[in-house]
Amino acid sequence: MNVFLIHHRSPHHAINSGYGRLMDYLNAKVVYGNTKFPFRLAKVLAGFHSQSMGNYNVGSVLKAIELYQLLKKNKGQKNIVHFLNGERDVRHLGFFKRRFPNTKFCATFHKPPEILKQTIPNPTALQKLDAAIAVGTNQVHFLKEWLRLENVAYIPHGVDTQFFAPYTSIKEKNSLLFVGQHLRDFDTFNKSVPKLAVAIANLQIRVVIHPAYSSKIEPHSCVDILSDVNDEQLRRLYHQATLLYLPLLDSTACNSLLEAMACGLPIITTNVGGNANYLKNTSNILVESGNVDGFINETIALLQDELRLTNMGKSSREKAIEMDWVNLLKDVNQFYQKMISQ
Repeated sequence: MNVFLIHHRSPHHAINSGYGRLMDYLNAKVVYGNTKFPFRLAKVLAGFHSQSMGNYNVGSVLKAIELYQLLKKNKGQKNIVHFLNGERDVRHLGFFKRRFPNTKFCATFHKPPEILKQTIPNPTALQKLDAAIAVGTNQVHFLKEWLRLENVAYIPHGVDTQFFAPYTSIKEKNSLLFVGQHLRDFDTFNKSVPKLAVAIANLQIRVVIHPAYSSKIEPHSCVDILSDVNDEQLRRLYHQATLLYLPLLDSTACNSLLEAMACGLPIITTNVGGNANYLKNTSNILVESGNVDGFINETIALLQDELRLTNMGKSSREKAIEMDWVNLLKDVNQFYQKMISQ
């Protein structure tokens, strides 16, 4: 069985993070769009594609051409094509299936159901997939109906627990860390900061965010905004923090949660999307959506309880180990085997 991964990397992900890391562990050929096909012509072809079916650009065209060339070389063999980001690059599967009947096509989806419905109002192209992977438990039922597809499996997003690992000797007291911008609940964050600053002596909150979103954070004397942070700097911030403080609007799998867990960091976040399953069997705190007072009260109580913080951090690390990429390989390979046998 040959496996071909259609790769897309989100620029805001750390080098050691993101779903693209799967390709570092699988025995697979990665399709980047490396081909001698003229770029200008590919750009013209991309312009004919509606974005209502998902993101499709010049890179998508080049990937499709490279994939065709690879499948042609392996015609007659059993092949799996896995779009690592199902929200983009998926087109012309009917053509591919006619040309290569021994090939099965699947995709992993990362966005919550409401966002998928809004950004891809026409899922016709996606409905030609043979199977799909959900990284959030909140996606499974939706994907089955939306894609008209029975073979939808929940396989958690992985994390590199070798790079993101605990280091407690530089941990600071009363230090909160907020990471990222996608689906972050800035309203809850901004409303809670002044009250937390009054209640907690010497509170320090570090915010790691893309510069384009820094205006979402209301200025406060206890808040430091950091941008253009590299992997080593991000890991050090996880090591320094007392607590990951991360109100969210929605989620499937959140890299910031996974990275913090792997670093043994206690977490307080919102009970939305797939968060409950990712934090299952840990002692981390889930607060109901929009409950500003809940975030404030839970944080104040937690920062006064060193033993509880320690136990939460240990449970974070133990849960992260379960989701190490190496431990998830078995599930991914079983998914491929099931698909190829059908």
